[in-house]
Amino acid sequence: MSQDIIDFADAKARLGDHIVRGTAAGGYIRAVAITARKTVQTARSNHNSSPLVTAALGRLMMGGQMMGVLGKNEGELVTLIVRGDGPIGGLTVTANNKGQVKGYAIHPNVWLPLNSKSKLDVGTGIGRGTLTVVHDQPGFEPYSSQVELASGEIGDDLTYYFAVSDQIPTSVGVGVLVDIDTSVRQAGGFIVQLMPGYGDELAAKLEDNLKGITSVTDMLEEGLSPNDMLLRVLDGLDYQELEAVPAEFRCGCNEGRAKRVVLALGRAELEDMIQKHEPAETTCAFCGKTYVFSPDQLQELLDQSEAAGRSVEAAPTLDDMSAMGMETD
Repeated sequence: MSQDIIDFADAKARLGDHIVRGTAAGGYIRAVAITARKTVQTARSNHNSSPLVTAALGRLMMGGQMMGVLGKNEGELVTLIVRGDGPIGGLTVTANNKGQVKGYAIHPNVWLPLNSKSKLDVGTGIGRGTLTVVHDQPGFEPYSSQVELASGEIGDDLTYYFAVSDQIPTSVGVGVLVDIDTSVRQAGGFIVQLMPGYGDELAAKLEDNLKGITSVTDMLEEGLSPNDMLLRVLDGLDYQELEAVPAEFRCGCNEGRAKRVVLALGRAELEDMIQKHEPAETTCAFCGKTYVFSPDQLQELLDQSEAAGRSVEAAPTLDDMSAMGMETD
């Protein structure tokens, strides 16, 4: 594209939350970076989360978004599941390769004292446990891998995951700065990976660059964009941007899926609720939206299922459960 032509769609995307993907060192480094203040703020508002949980969930969401963009296949989803013995209990995040993400915490209202560095103590909030990464590609069975948590600080855990599971030397930096009114002031991150065939000199140069980075939120407070962050992290390594994509919080729940989840209660339970004139409701764990069905609507659901010859107890599908943030065995 000529440098004299303005790409308004690209310029608009860069005004808000967005992700950039690039390469450096002649292809021996691949990198991605994100700014996602609005995305993390949406999650905070959905769950009314404490600053500690906002930081923990925001870090994992951005990690998922960047990993999603690194995926090569259309329609691919990546799900990150953190389970720990800390008071937060765990986090679940699902992202696609279009910059869209959703996530929730098991216990969203945990408060802890600041750590020794006067920072939000995400590591203690998560505790010891595991990180599971599930890749779901259309037409294939989902596959997953699991590692022990390195520190519970999310960035360290993702770095460890790439080293152990994917065997790719990786540096992950993610940060969320929560303001005094508990709103999200800054949120962003980067992933930088050394690809097969890299030399020791390149690795040493990258390591020196990373040592000069204080934190992601410091760079964001300076006003750096995702592209600017990668230019700093990859200084002197011939960084080239490849693309920029918008980033956002987006949930896949809807009334149809909520109906199938309610039907899973079973005919006997639903008929009992109808007889007692009690409504049924289900709440999406990802976005907090509640779907309420009156006794008349429950009767209609049962009638429709019977007319279609469907078994009430067979619902919902795994996709419905996943979309609503419901745990499955």
